[in-house]
Amino acid sequence: LGGVKPDGTDATNAVTYMMLQSSGRLLLHDPPQALRIHKGTPPELWEAAIETTKLAGGVPTFENDDVIIPALMSRGHTLESARNYCLIGCVEPAGTGNEWPACGGTGTETYFNMVNALILAINDGYNPMPVFGRPPRKERCGLPTGYLYGMETFDDVLEAFKKQMEFFIKWHASCINSFEYVAREVLPQPVVSATMDGCMEKGMDVMYGGAEYNSTGIAGVGIGNIASSLYMIKHLVYDKKICTARELYDALMNNWKGYEDLHRYIMYEAPHYGNGIKEVDYYAKWVADVFANAVSACTGPRGRFSPGLYPVTTNVIFGKMTAATPDGRYAGEPLADGISPVQQRDKNGPTAILLSVSQIDQKRFSNGTLLNMKFHPTSMRGEEGVTKLKNLIQAYFEMGGMEVQINVVSAETLRDAQKNPDNYKNLIVRVAGFSAYFVELHVDSQNDLICRTELAM
Repeated sequence: LGGVKPDGTDATNAVTYMMLQSSGRLLLHDPPQALRIHKGTPPELWEAAIETTKLAGGVPTFENDDVIIPALMSRGHTLESARNYCLIGCVEPAGTGNEWPACGGTGTETYFNMVNALILAINDGYNPMPVFGRPPRKERCGLPTGYLYGMETFDDVLEAFKKQMEFFIKWHASCINSFEYVAREVLPQPVVSATMDGCMEKGMDVMYGGAEYNSTGIAGVGIGNIASSLYMIKHLVYDKKICTARELYDALMNNWKGYEDLHRYIMYEAPHYGNGIKEVDYYAKWVADVFANAVSACTGPRGRFSPGLYPVTTNVIFGKMTAATPDGRYAGEPLADGISPVQQRDKNGPTAILLSVSQIDQKRFSNGTLLNMKFHPTSMRGEEGVTKLKNLIQAYFEMGGMEVQINVVSAETLRDAQKNPDNYKNLIVRVAGFSAYFVELHVDSQNDLICRTELAM
């Protein structure tokens, strides 16, 4: 909805408002809606969209034309094509009717657990996490990059992490490419191909690259954990020498058991990503650049790969299979979702969150980014609440933010919905790249939503 036409003029019309009003009235989580924002977006459209999102959890998402259009042009779109983009899947920008982007990859290798790359980097390529009740594997999973307690400088840690990331992204892309070669033979798409620009002209199915534009996505998960973890290693071991590298390593391998004082310091005294602290946020940008460079260097049978930063619900699933991390996270806990801070680690309010996440160069992520924010309903009341949220989103977009989605619901309401689901059958929440009825979600996903920091303005 909204945005600009191929000639750059505002695309808002009567149907734009009708669709927003229908979502607020019917309280349906499908079809999903995304509102494209640009400098000429009418004030009335802002108001209609915010009133809808207050009612229909996370509908619509807010997308920034000023970031997305250049991002699409960087992967080959003309200006006119990029201006006519749509959002598909969850938060992934793509050409309208002229691109086959495979945003989540093809096959099973869709999302990339960046946090495991750090764990392997400081554990000589071994994964210490028991999975499905079995003891940790004795075989090395990654590259032999050494152990944390053998790394003399923090630069050694960064280099080990970078090596593991680049190695596994290449492996990840190879798996996706293998699926692509099989899928083009056994899963042709004749109906899609008949309606996609480029396929008829080339006489080629979309699975073979017939579309006018082609790309394949890899989405990174857990950047909030990585940013805080890297800072924590530097802060604790190499700068302040609060503990030795061996002590931090042993704390992680023992899931913080026996190291409660160190864990308490990390959780309640040390700074974390999402609080507008440049020294911590620097590592979010650093990790994002490493990831974007590695993904963008990969190619497949239909063309280049495109990086994204969003999880759907894999942050919960990956977390169950990921060992303890230096940011204070216990083994098995969810990872951070999208580019959002780790749940409950952001303490300085919504403006600080936006200062942190805007350090990431989001124009590099043409496969999409995702920022979740949860506000207490009392902060959204009346005209003043609408104006505050509009100003907050506008400021974020001016800082280079690509996307943001808002839940207006209290943790108290969500807890009550867990206990009394029959009373909340129409309660819609934004999970990640999709909205859903809260009572229909798995309890782990419900708990993840409840744990997100409740913000006020």
